[in-house]
Amino acid sequence: MMKKRIIAAIIICALAIAGGVLLFTRNNAEYVEKPDETKVASAIALLTNALGEDAMYCDWIDGLGTDSSAHYGSGSVTASPDKIAAAAENVSDVPDGFVSIDYNESVTYRVNVSQAGLYSMKLMYVPTGSTMSDFAVSMSVNGEVPYHEMKIIALPQMWSDETKEYLTDSYGDQMAPKQVRNDDIRERYLYSSTYISDEPLMFMLNAGENEITFTNIAANGLGLGTLTALRPADEQIGYEAYIAGYAGKARPQELITVNAIDYTKKNSTQAIYMTEADPAALPYDVHYKKLNTVKFTEAGTELYYELDVKEEGLYALSFHYTNEKEEYDAFESIYIDGEIPFAELKSYAFAPTGTTWTNETLSDKDGNPYLIYLTAGKHELCLKEEQENVYRAWRYARLISGHVAQFSLEIGRIIGADKDKYRTWRMTKYIPEIPDYLDAYTTLIDYIRYLSQDNATYGINSALLSDMDKALIFIRQMRKYPDEIALYTEKLTGRDNSVLVAMSNFTSEILNCKFTLDMIYAGAENAELPKASAGFAAKLGTGIKKLLLSFTDNKYSTDVNDDEAVTIWVNRAVTHVDLLQKMIDTDFTENTGIKVKVSIMPDANKLTLSSAADETPDIALGLSSHMPFDLACRDALYDLTQFEDFWEVADRFVPGAFVPYVFNEGVYALPETLNFYALVYRTDIYKNLGLNPPDTWQEVVEQLPELQRYGMNFYHNISAGVGYKWFYQTVPLIYQNNGQLYTEDGLTTAIDKPEAVAGVQALGNLFLAYSLDKQVNSFFNSFRYSILPVGIIDSNEYILLKNGAPELEGQWALAAYPGTEQEDGSISRWYVANGTGGIIFKDTKHAEEAWEFLKWWTRTDTQINYTFTLRSTYGKEFFWLSSNVEALREAPIDQADKDVIMDSIAWLRDVPRSMGQYLVERSLSDIWNKMISEGTSAQVAIDEQTIPINREIKKKMQELGFMDEDGNLTKTYVIRDVDWIEEQIENARRQ
Repeated sequence: MMKKRIIAAIIICALAIAGGVLLFTRNNAEYVEKPDETKVASAIALLTNALGEDAMYCDWIDGLGTDSSAHYGSGSVTASPDKIAAAAENVSDVPDGFVSIDYNESVTYRVNVSQAGLYSMKLMYVPTGSTMSDFAVSMSVNGEVPYHEMKIIALPQMWSDETKEYLTDSYGDQMAPKQVRNDDIRERYLYSSTYISDEPLMFMLNAGENEITFTNIAANGLGLGTLTALRPADEQIGYEAYIAGYAGKARPQELITVNAIDYTKKNSTQAIYMTEADPAALPYDVHYKKLNTVKFTEAGTELYYELDVKEEGLYALSFHYTNEKEEYDAFESIYIDGEIPFAELKSYAFAPTGTTWTNETLSDKDGNPYLIYLTAGKHELCLKEEQENVYRAWRYARLISGHVAQFSLEIGRIIGADKDKYRTWRMTKYIPEIPDYLDAYTTLIDYIRYLSQDNATYGINSALLSDMDKALIFIRQMRKYPDEIALYTEKLTGRDNSVLVAMSNFTSEILNCKFTLDMIYAGAENAELPKASAGFAAKLGTGIKKLLLSFTDNKYSTDVNDDEAVTIWVNRAVTHVDLLQKMIDTDFTENTGIKVKVSIMPDANKLTLSSAADETPDIALGLSSHMPFDLACRDALYDLTQFEDFWEVADRFVPGAFVPYVFNEGVYALPETLNFYALVYRTDIYKNLGLNPPDTWQEVVEQLPELQRYGMNFYHNISAGVGYKWFYQTVPLIYQNNGQLYTEDGLTTAIDKPEAVAGVQALGNLFLAYSLDKQVNSFFNSFRYSILPVGIIDSNEYILLKNGAPELEGQWALAAYPGTEQEDGSISRWYVANGTGGIIFKDTKHAEEAWEFLKWWTRTDTQINYTFTLRSTYGKEFFWLSSNVEALREAPIDQADKDVIMDSIAWLRDVPRSMGQYLVERSLSDIWNKMISEGTSAQVAIDEQTIPINREIKKKMQELGFMDEDGNLTKTYVIRDVDWIEEQIENARRQ
């Protein structure tokens, strides 16, 4: 016993010591020396040249020498647009002197400067259409694009709140006001869309005439006015020189307080209103939600505030904020009346705080406050989110990522897809640069750590830089045995733990913006500010109150009924329910007088039981596509075709979205959202391989040998998940081969017909004959890490790529869903996708009011408003893909992607629901699994399932009273598909 106690004590001591060492190491800052500049330049040049990619802005500037100001031009010149180059010059709402250009259209300026050199540029622009998306243009100077950032120049919209009287919903919670686009003409210096510099971009112009062309790459309706080229600003004065000019100025007695939510305008809808449930953030109420903070989520975001100064004098500026970026600073430039007063306020660093609120008075490194001279009167204060200080680190990590991916392809060309660990390699014989590449990686990683350490809490020991350490370990292992690098490819580009993964993680995290602002203070440097954080007693009291309220708060509960109101259950998160109730209160109810009570649906799968118990609402929203049919065939739903204007309303939507909602020529739901499927591919890899994105499944097959030669493959979405396969995975090739799932009378399945069999066999062949991956755990990661550089994605994966893989910006694109060529040469691209729908229950007492609501809810203007309010309230991750086609055209999606999506939805076609359809879906899943696992032909596998399917259909028809025991129909039953829906909509148009 004593011996065991001694051993236990030793173990505890050892763990304590180890923990102490870890904690000491973790919480002690460590810094590295700056790597040799010559080695860094050589490493950059080696990898950039090997990649053959565009120069980045920082590389281009570095190429001019250590003092770029020596190349500055002289004076300023203003030029008007060349109207001949613009196709949309006659748009009626374009101001004089402006030219309106739509997506992919261009306009040219001829700028004549007296001296060759570097110039900044200011461009006047104005929105001329209805788009709510930001504008962006690509740019060339004299037909050339010297650096990559010229391909995406940001021209953001300006926004203001419709009102600053924050309205409340029917529960007393404050609502974020509607964002209103500012249509005034604005003049702006040119910045890249990634805001890689806190100074405007510079451009090299020749003496004499220069031809500068802008091409609209984002959204229709961009009006362009004059372009001014001017000498870049000289280096800004520092604080000492600035304050010396105001010696003897008085210190104010007043403390000016401005709430972050009281901005006057902003240039991004991604500056988001927040409701912080923390008494330190003001205003605060334990019961009601109060808007009290603004969160910055993107670089380049600008918020403008008005300072009403009563006393002239020298003011210190303080900010009540949080920065939740782990152990790394956030950066804000501070503008007063359109100018940064002195250099220290450019990309000012705000230390990380976690979730703890902090007061930061703008100060030097010794804590001495900066003082800013303000005259009496009104002044404009602007905060701009910057990433100048992280740009180079991000750029070099991205350079390593890009090169590692290409380097892996080079290795794959030599060793093929199969890696024999027992084979002896002399890889430097084939790729002599291997040691140089690995040395370049090491040098740049050391440089990244050096560039990042000063803004990291613990220097190179900070969490954000931990990926650099992992990458260095792998690289050093490979550097010992460069000839054997073929055996280390998993450490180079493996999907779980590799150099590529480490660099990709770093590039994602370093750009994250997590700065939240509560209050702004302007006063004397020694002014007493409100407490930054609520004390323990206040937090404890608040916590107790919240706990007690949680037992009595009935917001959005289905237990609270109002017989005079239309009741709606919503199968979505509280964020959606909250916004919907607010919009109803301020728009629908305000204009129609119809009261509406919105609740969160307790369990969508129990709606059938609720219907049987007569406990249903009037309307249910957010239902999966199978649910309306399940309820309709039990006579629980209102047939929407009974409303006189139904087919006129149906014209708002994609016809294929109605297919699952049809039962016996009745339609029992309106589509709310839709999904899409498209091809996504890595443009950088396809360029290196000399391939074009495949347009048909035959072209997919033809590309596979080239992809598989390098250890890559094509991703089919049937590979996602384990076991069960859904209709959207198994049916598209059946439709593309002109097959059907049911006979028209709905009494038997049609999957055994030749066309359907051909489609199933074509799907199986992709895996049996052409070796697609049968299971993929994460296409997102496989795509990021170049393992699966092409495949099928839906809207959810699209948003994940847009928001979750910033390191791939400009390196991927969408293309049409692969199709099957028909006998007449046309291409069939049918795919199965389903969104969500809204229904009216048959026993409602408010049928007409419910229909009025559904019409309002699916209206174009309502859906546009909901889309943008959801995004501006909760962030761009909240993506609403409206089923209303016209609203979808206005969605905040890059125009190139939107064009693909709009073309693709014409081929959207859900599966008709029928009796026993669940067994059809399961049987198709079993058929595919049997083909793949046993090599069974499609015909044999289908024949085994056809009889059980038909038996189940008959059984279900009898259960629901459509067929008697002898198999005779007792009620009319017919299945309708997309062609019938298109016919009904077309008939309504003619009337």
